[in-house]
Amino acid sequence: MTSVWQLYKDTVFILKQPVSAHLNFAIITACNPNGVILNHSENSLKDKMLQSDILSLNVPYRSITGCSANFCHKEKSWIVAIEKAEAIKLADKYQQNAIFWVEANQLYLTPCRLMAEMYQEEFIGLFNQRIKLSMSEVAY
Repeated sequence: MTSVWQLYKDTVFILKQPVSAHLNFAIITACNPNGVILNHSENSLKDKMLQSDILSLNVPYRSITGCSANFCHKEKSWIVAIEKAEAIKLADKYQQNAIFWVEANQLYLTPCRLMAEMYQEEFIGLFNQRIKLSMSEVAY
């Protein structure tokens, strides 16, 4: 069986518009805290709470969807232009196992919470090679 960490490493992203390759940012979700699958309503509520927290930071942000490599699993997420330590703290608040950190197009999987005891931050490729730019490119 594929580990959760490996599933995170295989994530691809859906964006409606491109992001500059020169930006540093975190990708954070509030969906499925502690890896427990919640229903759409519960995830939607948590996402609205996360978006409210992001708005209060007064930093650039953008919606993004994180997906399994086969697009069977999708999670609403946010690109947030904050420091990595602040992103980890925010992810901890929403009981997330990891965040994605992008630095000059370099994509890293960064553990949070209990995952930080088992895994270290890992370079997993170039962010722009993991992007699908249009929802229409993905069959739901």
